[in-house]
Amino acid sequence: MFFTSNNFKMLEAGVQTSWMKQQTHTQNLANIETPGYKSKQLEFSTVLEQTQSGKTLSALDVNLVTDDSLSLRPDGNNVDLEKENLELYKSYTQYSMFINKVNGQFENYNYVLNNTMK
Repeated sequence: MFFTSNNFKMLEAGVQTSWMKQQTHTQNLANIETPGYKSKQLEFSTVLEQTQSGKTLSALDVNLVTDDSLSLRPDGNNVDLEKENLELYKSYTQYSMFINKVNGQFENYNYVLNNTMK
């Protein structure tokens, strides 16, 4: 079945991770003027290891990591506007690509169902 296949689980994980990345970068951008705010990012190493080793994806293992590096700003905030905007755009395009792949899979199933039942 498509919904339990590794292919679908990988697409689903891609949609979820790219969506969470968008949310994280949006949060960083929203706090760009907050004194002492430290930017955050997501780590997906466990998910990548699972997919590369061919194991079945059962759950998304994501860690939210705070960047404690020093800031050049006097208020202690270390959000880099250009970096966050670039990462936000990158995660948006990844999300769009994964959604297009999922939609393509559904279109393939729809085509098969509608054209083989005649």
